[in-house]
Amino acid sequence: MTFDFYTNVEGNSPLHRLDARIKIICALAAIFGVVLMGNWWMPLIVFSACLAFLFYSRTPAKIYFKRLLYPFYIIAFIAIVQPFTIISNNIEAYLPILGWPIYAEGLQFGILLFTRGLSAVAVLNLLILITPMEKILDSLRWFKIPTVITDTMMLMFRYISLLSDESNRIRKAQESRLGYSKKLSISKKIANLGTLAGMLVSRSFDRAIQVGDAMVSRCYTGASNMFYYSTKKLPREDTLIGVLAILGIVGILAIDHILL
Repeated sequence: MTFDFYTNVEGNSPLHRLDARIKIICALAAIFGVVLMGNWWMPLIVFSACLAFLFYSRTPAKIYFKRLLYPFYIIAFIAIVQPFTIISNNIEAYLPILGWPIYAEGLQFGILLFTRGLSAVAVLNLLILITPMEKILDSLRWFKIPTVITDTMMLMFRYISLLSDESNRIRKAQESRLGYSKKLSISKKIANLGTLAGMLVSRSFDRAIQVGDAMVSRCYTGASNMFYYSTKKLPREDTLIGVLAILGIVGILAIDHILL
């Protein structure tokens, strides 16, 4: 499975037409709000809002959920580990067969961590899906983000898809040689995955050196601006929408602290 993160979904909805600077501010406010929430179910309100905006903008849900897949695995793994972490001596239960203690505070924190992470990733996923990456980086330059950072972000964002395609080609080559056959043991399959990861890292370094040499040969020093946002003022309507969105996030955050 490959993931083309570089492309965005074009559209003519109000969300697509909203100024990219306002969308970045609202996204950052939503992420900070999610991180500060203490009730595990409150971040799900932000996640539900992202889904509502997704269908409102008529963006294909398949692409959205496909991009959530890998972050979901990482967030779920981190959350699953938390119940077995010693926060206090309040043991809720024991894991069957293995007998590992499950701590109540760890379980609650794991659920909270999962909903926070899922909601934050959902916000960023929606942002890059309805906004071209060039506009996002142009907006970051408007916020006076250093050129080196924006250029590095663009290169990283661009090569995610290429590395995904490279990983897919290596895996297909292994599969053609029965590298993941049902007759193989689990340890052998894990070894083949390790080989895939090693080859991918090696080829990533080679590609990074090639790209770096190509940029140096074109006299790139990091001083020039690849991205530059126009000096036009923020539209009043978009600014009002941004203010209302931030007030909504503050309101949700206030309700969360009241319910703690």
